[in-house]
Amino acid sequence: METGDRGASSSSPGNFSAESFTALCFGPGLRPEGERIAARLDEEGVCLWPGGAREQRVPYRALQVAAGGFDHEQMILSWNPGGEQWSLTLSDKPAKDFLLAHAPPALEPQLTPWKKKIRAGRHRMRLGWTVLALFLLAPFLLLAVFLWQTDRIVDWAASRISVQNEQKLGELIFEQAKPSLKLITEGEAPRVIEQIGGKLTAGTPYAFKWHVADDPAINAFAIPGGHVVVFTGLIKAADSAEEVAGVLAHEAEHVLQRHSLKAMIHNLGWRAAIAVAAGDWTGGLAGELAAQMGILKFGRDKESEADLKGLDLLRKARIAPGGMVSFFDKLAKQGGAPIALLSTHPASADRMAALRVAIAKNGSWQSQPLPYDWASVKATLPAK
Repeated sequence: METGDRGASSSSPGNFSAESFTALCFGPGLRPEGERIAARLDEEGVCLWPGGAREQRVPYRALQVAAGGFDHEQMILSWNPGGEQWSLTLSDKPAKDFLLAHAPPALEPQLTPWKKKIRAGRHRMRLGWTVLALFLLAPFLLLAVFLWQTDRIVDWAASRISVQNEQKLGELIFEQAKPSLKLITEGEAPRVIEQIGGKLTAGTPYAFKWHVADDPAINAFAIPGGHVVVFTGLIKAADSAEEVAGVLAHEAEHVLQRHSLKAMIHNLGWRAAIAVAAGDWTGGLAGELAAQMGILKFGRDKESEADLKGLDLLRKARIAPGGMVSFFDKLAKQGGAPIALLSTHPASADRMAALRVAIAKNGSWQSQPLPYDWASVKATLPAK
């Protein structure tokens, strides 16, 4: 996520600025992927949504500052009013430079440890590259090798995490995300989603849990360990149970292939890798991992793997594969407002072609129509 979009500059007394910056905000009532909002510094604290109906001010004394990201370059401001977890994530240099330049003395005690950590990290990085250059006399090649090995490092860290620990972590992440979700726990839609999901993942090492959230976005997401959340907007956009089954199979494979877990470890760095592998999730790590859910984006290879492995789940469950292709293809051809599912799971023409080739190559399998009247299922959902 990008931050730091800056407005017109104008200074006010006390080294404060009326210039606002934007940051990614996470908290109760907001989407799991966060909301990009405007923020401004004043004498009393950080003003969120300045000048708007939702304007609120966070006193400087209530803020905690932490470093995030694989290289610890992110700045995360967090606070806990009434026990509720809120945070602002500043990822790009202009936003961080702006806050550091205008930060009041009241915020300096929280910023000082962050500055020291960043300086220490940069010093260690410079020292490490110097040693590598001295030993191998090819620093540019070593940099390429290090970047090339990042995925292998993350894979190694993830392989040290047991399924049991991953599911415990998933429970913590889901609890962090739950306040911002309008979960529908009763009725036809949750029952059907749970039945289809259970049919797809029977016999897998994960105890999947399926949820329906009242949200008009055409979206679904999977949490490491097996929680899968489907938005009502996606259910309404589907024309059949088989189309939804294709999405559920795709999301289930992101869990089974540990794509989300690896992406989170990659984003949060070595501290997360070591802590999660050791089963130590204290110090707000679960909240940081939950915040990552909104900014995870998988590469084409991971999406294709989830597609093709998802076909295997459909085959084992004897569900026709055409629904997966038709749903993604239908969304990709829609115009108008951006579709949330496509922003994190881009349905490229190559992916659709690869799915069709895989289905043709493997041949048709004996399938049974899912026993649901999809129009009736959709009719039970909230109208909005």
